[in-house]
Amino acid sequence: MGDTRRCLRMKFAVPSDPRYLPVVRGVIGPLAAVIGWDETECGAITLAVDEALANIIRHAYHSRADGLIELECRESAEGLEIALLDKGDAPDKSKICARELGCDQPGGLGTHIIRKVMDTVSYEVSPEGNRFVASKLLRRTS
Repeated sequence: MGDTRRCLRMKFAVPSDPRYLPVVRGVIGPLAAVIGWDETECGAITLAVDEALANIIRHAYHSRADGLIELECRESAEGLEIALLDKGDAPDKSKICARELGCDQPGGLGTHIIRKVMDTVSYEVSPEGNRFVASKLLRRTS
């Protein structure tokens, strides 16, 4: 028999306005804590999601506040999956991890942070829009 406990699945949408980023951070951190990560990991997961949202605002919506970003957080027996959907410009996959670490130019570190923190990261372009999916596995100690 598998894990039969009920797992959280939460969906909400926010405008592509940076003013709403603290609200999302206020949800992701406590959610990660309930699932089982420590304070450091909760902060890292929150930062990764914040960076992904900031990238959508900056690159897909070109800093316009009139777009919409849908978030779906899904808890599983293995951990957490976060999906972000936007209808802005599609990402240029060749530029997603554009900047080398150690480079003196500002910006471009968000994707490095996301990939370092999360276990899997994917980007898809579909008729529904641009979909970013990241998951983090909870490593339980036996």
